[in-house]
Amino acid sequence: ALGYAQYTPTEQYLYNTDQLMDQICMTLGGRAAEQIFFGKISTGAANDLQQITRIAYSMVTAYGMNKKVGNVSFYDPSQENTFTKPYSEETGKLIDEEVRNIIDEAYQRTIQLLTEKKEAVEKLAKELLDKEVLHKSDVEELIGKRPFEEKKLLEVEETTAPPIEVVTEETTIPDINTTTDSNETV
Repeated sequence: ALGYAQYTPTEQYLYNTDQLMDQICMTLGGRAAEQIFFGKISTGAANDLQQITRIAYSMVTAYGMNKKVGNVSFYDPSQENTFTKPYSEETGKLIDEEVRNIIDEAYQRTIQLLTEKKEAVEKLAKELLDKEVLHKSDVEELIGKRPFEEKKLLEVEETTAPPIEVVTEETTIPDINTTTDSNETV
């Protein structure tokens, strides 16, 4: 691989639409930078394209994060329906179209952002050529801290709830197969 970015793992398992779009934009950064700085693209983004396509399809077909397709999930955890889709051909075309729209929107947003921040990107690239590895502190020293506060995991405090009183009473459950009348069953 020509470039490799390693991100700090998070323990977050719930993502909203904005977070997934940001993840797609971040992943498209290398492809967009090639277009901006070299005027052409290479095969270097092949894995990134697979990853963003998977995210976009999940948004549309598993998470219900698309207005046109709606709040439905075609997720098949067993992967049994790999050759037969649980939706019509028309819905399949709509899904493909919406996935392309998500990726195109994210790519345009990434191009715009990197164009606006071209000077900072060049500064980072020069430093990366010198050091080969940049840590968060290096990035902050070169271009400053993020313009927004970093998201943190929600800390949940443990509280001691009052004990739950369990009341046990002997109850008789009627047998529904017994007859109340000689001809009628309950």
